[in-house]
Amino acid sequence: MTAPGFDMKSAPIKEIWTDDELMALDSKDGRKHELWRGRIVTMSPAGAGHGDIIMRLAAALATYVYEHRLGLVYDGQTGFRLSIDFCFCPDLSFVSHERAKLILPVREKLFHGAPDLAVEVLSPTDSITKTEEKLNRLLAHGTRIAWMVDLKQKSVRVYRGTRKFELLGQGRHLTGNAVLPGFRFAIARLFEDPAFS
Repeated sequence: MTAPGFDMKSAPIKEIWTDDELMALDSKDGRKHELWRGRIVTMSPAGAGHGDIIMRLAAALATYVYEHRLGLVYDGQTGFRLSIDFCFCPDLSFVSHERAKLILPVREKLFHGAPDLAVEVLSPTDSITKTEEKLNRLLAHGTRIAWMVDLKQKSVRVYRGTRKFELLGQGRHLTGNAVLPGFRFAIARLFEDPAFS
């Protein structure tokens, strides 16, 4: 879930937010917060479909990543500090062992940099333009591949560089390219009936 639908009143505007201050926000109200242009953005709760899609993809990613010892998979509460003004929490992310050494000097703190893979699942109130801006910022800071999942269109936009994407629909597969060599996941599996009938 990304910035649209956020509540700008939840925290005052400050010159600089420290990592500790950003991390303390979640513990105060249990909601997800991001930093956009120096302002705190509070995310609204997501619907059931949003959570289901994330868990399907997380299960497939985590299984593959841990079986092949490629790195670690993180949920949407994990913060990636890109700069003084931006700190994002992708719905799902992957960080290779090599990259983790560069962007996570202290395990209990925020990452200082972007993940290798970032995934955003659009909620009904999410703007594609705003979500694309978020993914492009992550890509500009070192993310190698990004996926934007669209529940309404039953499709996934795959970004391998800023401002460019490939649209994948039914009958196609998500692949990890050089980031997750050998990973394949059918787009159709993301959008199957929850009863698996």
